[in-house]
Amino acid sequence: MTTSLPAEPRHTAQPVTARMDRIGRLDWTEARSLLTGTTCAWADLDGFHVAGSDQLPTEPPHSTHLWAWDQDRCLRLRIDGSQALIASLLPGHDGGEQVRVYVRPGTPWAVDDKQAGPLQPEAHALAFELLELSGPAPATFVRAAVS
Repeated sequence: MTTSLPAEPRHTAQPVTARMDRIGRLDWTEARSLLTGTTCAWADLDGFHVAGSDQLPTEPPHSTHLWAWDQDRCLRLRIDGSQALIASLLPGHDGGEQVRVYVRPGTPWAVDDKQAGPLQPEAHALAFELLELSGPAPATFVRAAVS
């Protein structure tokens, strides 16, 4: 016997429409250039980081994902060696590929959680939002909460 999965997430979330752009695979130098002016968040062997794009490492971090945002867009980078597979999400924008995302509060790890190494104070200085795409190719984008 099989059970069908719910069509939408069961958690409390605000559905919004967004434009999604698949940027594709870029080398790290090109990816860093694309992130100019954004705030970035990632977890690596040294812990959880939140920093401006001008403070990104010159080499790809030892991380699987990096999330970045500015006033209009959210970016999701899947880091694969010296390259990153990148998509952007523009909540509330028309045109392009329209997707429904579910926005809900998000938090990094608990203060005493050691999964991401030592947590710096900036890990808890911002309120985060998760922008989740459900369906056959789910993905999560992250940004500081919009006030």
